[in-house]
Amino acid sequence: MKITAAVLRELNQPLSIEELNLSDPRANEVLVKVDAFGICHSDYHVVTGLAKQELPVVLGHEGAGTVIQIGDGVTDVKVGQNILLNWFPYCKQCPQCLVGNTNHCKTYTEMLGQGKMLDGTTRLTDSNNKPILQLSGLACWSTHVVVPDITCTKMPEGTPPEIAALIGCAVTTGVGAVLNQASVHEGSSVVIYGAGGVGLSIIMGCVLAGAEIIIAVDRSEAKEPIARSIGATHFIKAGKDTVGNVKELTDGLGADYAFDAVGNIEIAEMLLPSLRERGFALLVGVPPTDSKIQLDATDVFRQEKRLTGTIYGSADTGVDFERFAQMYLSGMLPIDKLISKHYKIDEINQACEEMLNGTIARGVVTF
Repeated sequence: MKITAAVLRELNQPLSIEELNLSDPRANEVLVKVDAFGICHSDYHVVTGLAKQELPVVLGHEGAGTVIQIGDGVTDVKVGQNILLNWFPYCKQCPQCLVGNTNHCKTYTEMLGQGKMLDGTTRLTDSNNKPILQLSGLACWSTHVVVPDITCTKMPEGTPPEIAALIGCAVTTGVGAVLNQASVHEGSSVVIYGAGGVGLSIIMGCVLAGAEIIIAVDRSEAKEPIARSIGATHFIKAGKDTVGNVKELTDGLGADYAFDAVGNIEIAEMLLPSLRERGFALLVGVPPTDSKIQLDATDVFRQEKRLTGTIYGSADTGVDFERFAQMYLSGMLPIDKLISKHYKIDEINQACEEMLNGTIARGVVTF
């Protein structure tokens, strides 16, 4: 079938909106009509080359849609069901899965990480019959996708597709970081560096956890209203004395928890100085490949500060996707407030530009 997709053919160049050929699903594969997808900074790391990916490729790992055809052997989803596309499926059988670390399963990462289906091929070709790769095996910056059935998660009835799409990455990464990895405690103080989709999701998670002081930091003052609407108690425009400002808001002590929601090395090196004794710092945003950070070892030793990371919110996506959707439906997670603007697929380059300049929290393309 003919589809429309956003294709990256050269690094640091605009995406091209192209008509591509999408082949039918094979065994254990599913054809999905994409209903909504999010504009995530992780996709743009491919554009800049920070994330290594062979080209040409259709981007997009944060999407949701409707099943319209299934291949042989598919039993977990049915035609007509609304599903979320999971860029990090797990096998339930490897040593990591068996001890509950499903976000560290490596069973499917080799092929999906190359932008291929599990059989090492792709379902997309261009007008010259040349293969086009599928980011994370999904390629949901398109009107339709064929994906492995293990990447499809059924959503609770009534979950809007744009909400499901954001649960597929930003929400699970941010809320999961708070609840699953940091275990933010009631009455605590928290600072979040970066108020994009992930940072705002961290704020939502901190509200759920009962944090008392929630400080959002961002370079763009335009983020302050949405950060406060979601639950931030304070907002700091990033500047030369940001750490000093954080301490002023926490009685000179520093915060109990500090989160880097951007994946920026300068921010990462600000986390421990932002903490009080025995504080907990968490890298949530994706840092550049092979990057290094410098720490004050004495500060870590004497004040017993801790620094670690989290991938995909340390989530069990088989449980947390539905849990977060139910929280949205019950009013506990205001995920809809993350969405600053809706776009059409032919506005994808504008959406990326507005994400990069900080004028939006999360942009969503809908069909």
